[in-house]
Amino acid sequence: MKFLLPGFTLGLLLLYAPGAMSQQFPTKVSLPSTTTMPFQLGSDFLIVVEGQIGPLTSLRFILDTGATRTFVDARIADKLLLPRHKGKVLNFDKNIKVDWTNVPELRLGPLTARNFPAMVGNLKQFSEFAEGVDAIIGLDLLSAAESMLIDYRSRLVTLKASSGTLAKFLSTAITIRIPVQNQPARLIVDTGLQGILLYEDRRRRHLPQLKVDGTIPQAYAGRLRGRAGTLSGIRLGSDELQSSVFLLPVAPASLPDDIDGYIGTNALHAQMVELNFASQKLSWQ
Repeated sequence: MKFLLPGFTLGLLLLYAPGAMSQQFPTKVSLPSTTTMPFQLGSDFLIVVEGQIGPLTSLRFILDTGATRTFVDARIADKLLLPRHKGKVLNFDKNIKVDWTNVPELRLGPLTARNFPAMVGNLKQFSEFAEGVDAIIGLDLLSAAESMLIDYRSRLVTLKASSGTLAKFLSTAITIRIPVQNQPARLIVDTGLQGILLYEDRRRRHLPQLKVDGTIPQAYAGRLRGRAGTLSGIRLGSDELQSSVFLLPVAPASLPDDIDGYIGTNALHAQMVELNFASQKLSWQ
């Protein structure tokens, strides 16, 4: 029997993307001041804020720390007549062809990127959760901030300004090592993911005693095909939690060997989450 798992993942992890378009123009990414902005919680886990690309205002952006690259919907690129170039990215388990462009200007509060390389495509083809979304903001822009604080109670997100003007590309994702059933798992922290995703080959190698309850042998999360179940014994500080887990058979070769998978910030069951890009640390309460 096959099961579809709606609401599990944004399906747009573009981490360690190969074949990225070379930068054609000098790029400037800056955040001159700390800013706090309201967000909507899409599908109970996605951070959706308002932004601007060129003259187009009141656009809907998803903040996704599991994506190294920013992705602009084709509708926006068409309206701005942006030229495109062919390329490819890694999407969880395989390379996918996409177009690339240079965005003249993108604004997220006081965070401004000019002549910025970004991916272009039909976001709805990547994820059902991208309906009505104009762009996915990845680490290439978010890491221009020193940190990002997500307050789920007040539905506010704060980007703390760094000590200078930054222009970063393919920034390193924040990872945490947490005990799961008394075995240490290293997971990438991803605001675009609901629950936990693990790779079966990494699990066998690094977490050989790990048990998944209520396993669904053939499950789908968007186009992803794997197994699903419930993972218990997740130790976060003094709390022991459980979470939904999706299991993919094989990790991509480009993913660092010590990474076992990904953890969505909603799996922390926290009221506030802070991702410090400068120190590569995660804190929550």
